[in-house]
Amino acid sequence: MTECHSELPYNFLSQRPLVVRFSDLELSSDAGILLARQAEEQVQVCRRLSECIQDWRNPNKITHSLHQLVSQRVYQLVGGYEDANDSNVLRHDPIFKIACGRSPKAGTDLLASQPTITRLENHVGKSEVAAMRSRMVDGFINSYQSAPKEIVLDIDGWDDPTHGNQQLSCFHGYYGQHMYFPVLINEASTGYPLVLQLRAGNSHSGKGVAGILRWLFWRLKRVWPTVRLILRADAGFSLPEVIEVCERSEVGYAFGFSRNAVLERKIADLLERARLQHIKTQQKARLFDDVYYAAGTWDAPRRLVMKAEWLDKGPNPRFVVTNLELPAQELYDNFYVKRGCDSEHRIKELKLGIKADRLSCSTFIANQFRLLLCQAAYILTIAIRHAAAGTQLAKTQVERLRLLLIKGAAKVTVSARRILVELAAFCPFADEMRQITRNLSRFQSLKFE
Repeated sequence: MTECHSELPYNFLSQRPLVVRFSDLELSSDAGILLARQAEEQVQVCRRLSECIQDWRNPNKITHSLHQLVSQRVYQLVGGYEDANDSNVLRHDPIFKIACGRSPKAGTDLLASQPTITRLENHVGKSEVAAMRSRMVDGFINSYQSAPKEIVLDIDGWDDPTHGNQQLSCFHGYYGQHMYFPVLINEASTGYPLVLQLRAGNSHSGKGVAGILRWLFWRLKRVWPTVRLILRADAGFSLPEVIEVCERSEVGYAFGFSRNAVLERKIADLLERARLQHIKTQQKARLFDDVYYAAGTWDAPRRLVMKAEWLDKGPNPRFVVTNLELPAQELYDNFYVKRGCDSEHRIKELKLGIKADRLSCSTFIANQFRLLLCQAAYILTIAIRHAAAGTQLAKTQVERLRLLLIKGAAKVTVSARRILVELAAFCPFADEMRQITRNLSRFQSLKFE
């Protein structure tokens, strides 16, 4: 047995001398970024964002177009590089250079460095952010081949801890930390993120949501006048102004509702029946009913679905305020509770897969722009996953999708005739990559029926 002597000093024994070193060849560890580039060819989300930015630079000194800068930052997020500092190394990567329309030849046509990316993030203003938000919704509308009959929207927020002096980073008493409080509105079945809005850290769950929803409903119904919109949310969003926006916009809704003394009296009989059933069967007991209830801040009574559940540890009552006509148990079990799985799963993917919780810029608008970049990266990843329909990767989470598809070795060779990208011979998901690439090139990835 022979010891290992190499640039990387491994100390285990091998039958022959083992030399491990970094290659001088043009290699990349992110071959799957080309899938994101192919997805961008269809959905054009990076181009939409860049078209909203007014170029402030001297035209005679521009090296990187705004489209290339936005694309570079979004592709880095797809690859798991959440910091602008990563640009200093990735600007040399041949795969990222190809994805951004640059020559992969070593030492030439470099991508933007960290200072350039940071200047972009800190230049974007409020009007440009508003335009980007509108273009994101345009992308969702364009993803449908024909007008849908029904769209179910989920809305939810999450706590994003801050660790510096970011503007509007405030202390939130419930979470016990300084934070931002972003809110996400996504389409339920596909997960497409329509709106990703940053809010101050001391916001209530439903603060500022009514205005966003009013605009979103108007925007969707202007294009699809006959579409049926339904909104699901937890109790934090069951504010009078949010309910009124839904009703005035003729939108269906199902919101969780916090219990109070009046509701406890209304559910008391149903809860007692559930308790007796639990004693008799020694199993979880669940009974449903609905009543009409008028809170003090409401102008009229509204339907309230009640779930009386009795567990081994005691009662677990739940309430949902709604204008939908589904039977009580069907509305709760087959519709409302799916909101938690769908919206929380999307937030988890944004935080763990796209690093959307990395909001370390000093200004609020710059951090909102970062969220929009994360939204764009998520849309590209959804397009890749949608193109994987029929394969074992069709329902893979974003973080795992990156590990399986994006993080792959590639050798890039540039000649006078072509650019050759060679992938690993023993790639375990070669067939899936072939199918995904075919579907993306045929513009099938995000065309919903």
